Amino acid sequence: MDKTVKNLLLKIKVRCGMKVFLKIVPNEFKNESRNKRELLVVNTFEMNTVIMAKGDNNINFIDGYRVHRRTTRPLGNHKCLIKLNRIISVFTWASHARRIKPYCISCHDLIALFIGWLSTCFIPKRKKPLLVYDSHEFEIGRNTGTKRNKLTKFTISRLEKFLIKKCAFSIMVNDSIADEVQRIHKLKEKPIIVRNIPAYWDVDEEICKKRKEEFCEKLGLPMDTFLVMYHGGVMPGRGIENLLKAIQRNINVATVILGNGEKEYIEKLKHMVEELQISERVLFHCAVNIDILWQYVGAADIGMVTIPAVSKSYYYMLPNKFFENIQSLTPIIGSDFPEIRRIIKGYNIGLCVNPERIDEIANAIEEMRKNREMYSWFKRNLKYAKDELCWENERNVLEEAYGKILR
Repeated sequence: MDKTVKNLLLKIKVRCGMKVFLKIVPNEFKNESRNKRELLVVNTFEMNTVIMAKGDNNINFIDGYRVHRRTTRPLGNHKCLIKLNRIISVFTWASHARRIKPYCISCHDLIALFIGWLSTCFIPKRKKPLLVYDSHEFEIGRNTGTKRNKLTKFTISRLEKFLIKKCAFSIMVNDSIADEVQRIHKLKEKPIIVRNIPAYWDVDEEICKKRKEEFCEKLGLPMDTFLVMYHGGVMPGRGIENLLKAIQRNINVATVILGNGEKEYIEKLKHMVEELQISERVLFHCAVNIDILWQYVGAADIGMVTIPAVSKSYYYMLPNKFFENIQSLTPIIGSDFPEIRRIIKGYNIGLCVNPERIDEIANAIEEMRKNREMYSWFKRNLKYAKDELCWENERNVLEEAYGKILR
């Protein structure tokens, strides 16, 4: 037997006597930085951590975690079976979760919470697993790509209200969403707030300069070119089109789009770049590993978080990329929405704009480029923001909440 497999089996055997902590994630569990940070906190309580995620009904290991992969298409891949597959897979996932016999189940979103709750039905109260709702966005107002009708919104709201009251506690990503959820569902206690903040990044500015040299070399531009960056998922509704239109107006500025996306959409953006005649100032770069992301984000002069409010969830957004810019010491131009504005203005680390107004975006970029005193001020303030807005501080809230139910 392979030595690695033997070690894994031994590890499982040793942990068999421990209480099981189950994390239900209805996706492929790949770039799950928030979930992994949560699991690191849970590990301090000596739990046997198991993950349920999308896949082909097998078990594998990611970062030392045992991942039970379950299919979302138990009836096959035919298009006419999509809705029926979704319904049946909820029950098959719940059945599998029940067999794992967890002590506590943390649920990535509302669907995961429904699966978790379903798996606990008809279990005696004293043996019933604890439920935790880890909502990664504003579920009632999330962006699904299509407009929800009133019946769908009503159903989601009622389901969330019912399930959230079955939980030991709930987690929201910022104050605005927690306040809204408490108000809508008339909750006695406000959900705890755990923002999407990465661990403290040790940034080497010399390495960042080298990355910038690489970007400028690929573009055929001088090293002192003012560089703005969008990083994250390259997909519709992220404000990339308006950024490109703003870059057209700023002839002394270049931009890097760092991230992966659907090939068809990226080709559409590249065609737009050609039409705007800015090909020599726009670089598309694939996503990089989170461990070296600071090198690339820190290479930019400005980080762009100008996502439009295509949904209520986006209006209340406070995404990973926002804090990754802070940890990389990169001044930010962000959407003038409550949570983004609160931090940008509170720490004085950038400018806020209306993400739908191309002229505002272009003017903010130009002001950052020209006003070196203001820019230097933002850079200095980022050092203070970086020290405070890191996972080492943020984890305390989560550690305290889990401590009450896992100790």
